[in-house]
Amino acid sequence: MKKIPSLRTLSLLLLLLIIAGCGYHNPNMLPPEQQGRVIKLYIPIWPNPTNEIRLASDIHNALQDWLGQSKQFTLVNSAGEADYILNGQIGSVSYSGQSYTVSNQAVALNATLSVNYTVTDTSTGKAAWQANGFTLTETYSLQSDANKKQALDTLVDNLAEQIYIRLYSAISRNEKNKSRKK
Repeated sequence: MKKIPSLRTLSLLLLLLIIAGCGYHNPNMLPPEQQGRVIKLYIPIWPNPTNEIRLASDIHNALQDWLGQSKQFTLVNSAGEADYILNGQIGSVSYSGQSYTVSNQAVALNATLSVNYTVTDTSTGKAAWQANGFTLTETYSLQSDANKKQALDTLVDNLAEQIYIRLYSAISRNEKNKSRKK
């Protein structure tokens, strides 16, 4: 007597066929010849006119962490080695009231970080891309000082992530434009 496969087995088999046949591929796993050239990137420490003491080094470290994960970028130690330079300046950090008690005491604040940054193509000396007044905001509770630090840490990480995402497409566009002009 022939055994009929269970509904669970058939469902699993169907799911595997769908996944295998959908054409999905991980873009980070492309063969090296399809990934394009690896870009050498230099990130100097940004000027920090704010009262937040470690902010410039925290942003620098977060950018290195995010950009160091990519196979498209190699971080270098000097501008002379780089294809592109990611230079910026911390504009401001502010803490404005977000919610208050009945007696007008703040219980939550918005931490706002504003930066300007430019990606410069070292071969031309021209800006490949820039963002002026790029601002991120994070709300935190005033119940402890640790919440303020956590909000600032979150802002720094979100900033680095946003720059990472935008930088990849900006440099890709610039590289395409350069190759068209040749």
